[in-house]
Amino acid sequence: MTKHDLAIIGSGPCGYVAAIRAAQMGMKVSVFEKERVGGVCLNWGCIPTKALSATAGVLSNVQRSAEFGINVKDYEIDFSKACERKNNIVKKLSSGIEILFKARKIEFVKARAEIDKIDARNILIATGSLPLQLPGMEFDGKSILSSTDMLELKSIPKSIIIVGGGVIGCEFASIFRTFGSEVTIVEMMEHLLPTEDEEISKKIEQIFKKKGIRAFTGAKAEKIEKKSSTVFASISNGEVLQGEKAMICVGRAPNAAGLGIEEAGIIRDDKGWIRVDKGNGLRFRTNVKNIYAAGDVIGGVLLANVASREGICAVEAMAGKSKTIDYNVIPNCIFTSPEIASVGMTQAQATAKGFNARARKFLFSAIGKAHVLGETDGFIKLVVDNKTDKILGAQLIGPHVTELIAEISPCVQFGITSENLASVIHAHPTLSEVIQEACEAVHNRAIHGL
Repeated sequence: MTKHDLAIIGSGPCGYVAAIRAAQMGMKVSVFEKERVGGVCLNWGCIPTKALSATAGVLSNVQRSAEFGINVKDYEIDFSKACERKNNIVKKLSSGIEILFKARKIEFVKARAEIDKIDARNILIATGSLPLQLPGMEFDGKSILSSTDMLELKSIPKSIIIVGGGVIGCEFASIFRTFGSEVTIVEMMEHLLPTEDEEISKKIEQIFKKKGIRAFTGAKAEKIEKKSSTVFASISNGEVLQGEKAMICVGRAPNAAGLGIEEAGIIRDDKGWIRVDKGNGLRFRTNVKNIYAAGDVIGGVLLANVASREGICAVEAMAGKSKTIDYNVIPNCIFTSPEIASVGMTQAQATAKGFNARARKFLFSAIGKAHVLGETDGFIKLVVDNKTDKILGAQLIGPHVTELIAEISPCVQFGITSENLASVIHAHPTLSEVIQEACEAVHNRAIHGL
C-alpha cells in the first residue's frame, strides 16, 4: 500500500509551500531534505542576505545621522553580532516552517532522497539551484567564494572583487561597500544589471560610483589566482585586479545530482534543467507519469516567489485543477541601496512586441516623503499602451520600491489603466504618491512635476 499521496524532494520556497498546499487539499505528504528546512532562499539566499542588507541600512543611517540633527561621535560595526542576528532570523523562520509541517501532519524526512526508493503516488522534485562555477575560478570557500560562502564570512574583507554584476553581485557590492570594504565589480555585459531597463542600470552605476564602488563593464574575468593572502583577477581589458577575496556570481545551475533522475528516465535539457509541461492540464509534470518538478530546478525565472507559485500549481495539477502563471507579470526586486524593482515590460520590450507604448518618468525628488526620509535619489518609469492606456510595466529605483511594486503588479496583470490608477487617492505623505504622479504624468497632469 502506498505510504503517501505526495513525496516532495526539497524544502525550499517551492517544496515547503507545495507541501502545505497539498496538505490543505487533504493529501498525505512527506518532505525529504538533506540540508536545512527552508532551502537556499531561507538559509543561504534571500533572508540572510536581506538581514545583512538591513544592517547595512542602519549603518548608513548612522553615518548620515548629522543630516537629521543627531550627532553620533563613536560607532563601529560589530560584524559578529550582525551575523548572529542574521543566523537567529534564519533559525526562527526555519523553526516556523517545522511548526507548520507538524500542524499539517506533514512528515519531514531529514535525508537525501533517491527517486527509486520513494513510496508515494506522486513525487515533486523541488531541489532548487546552486551557484554556477567557472573553469579557472573554482570556489575554495576561503578566498574564491560563492554567494553561499559570502554569508559564512567571519570578518569584513578589506577588499572584494565581484565577478558578475547581476542582482546577486550588486546586492553584495552594496552591502559590503557600506560595511567598509573596497569593492570592484567585473561584468562582461555593457552595463551592471544587464537585464534591467537601461536607464535603471545607468543610474545604479552612477550611484555606485559615488559610493566608491569600481565597476568594469564590457570586461570578462578570465582567471583568478590566489597568492598568499591576495587574489588576482585577470580581466579581458588587460588589467589584473587585486583583492582579499573574490566572489563569483555569474549564474545558477540545477541542483539535481544524486537523485536518480537519469535512472528514472526523466528528461533534462542540455544545461541540466528538468523539462516539464507548462501547458494546461498536467502542469509541471515531467515525461514520467507520476513525477513532477517545479522551482529553480526546471530553469526559467529563478526567483523564490515564482518557485512558490509553481509548487502550488504543481500540486493542484495533481488534483486535477489547472491554475496558470503569467510569467510576464512577475515582480523582480533588487535590494541594493537604493532599491530597484520592476514588473511587466520595459518600453523597449513592449515596442518589440508590437505595442504602441510610451514611458513616463517621475522623480522621487518631487515627493515630500522622500525628502522627509532624506532619500530623494531615484525615479519611477511607467510604461503604458497608448491605444488602451493599460499599464504594461514599471521600473523603479529609489527608497522602498521593493514594497511599492506590489501596487503596480496587479495593475499589469489585470489590465488597469493609468487613468484608473491615477483616480485612486493615495495617502499623504507617502512614497506611494510617486505612482499616482507617474500615472498623472502619462496624461500630462502631474501636479508636482514639470
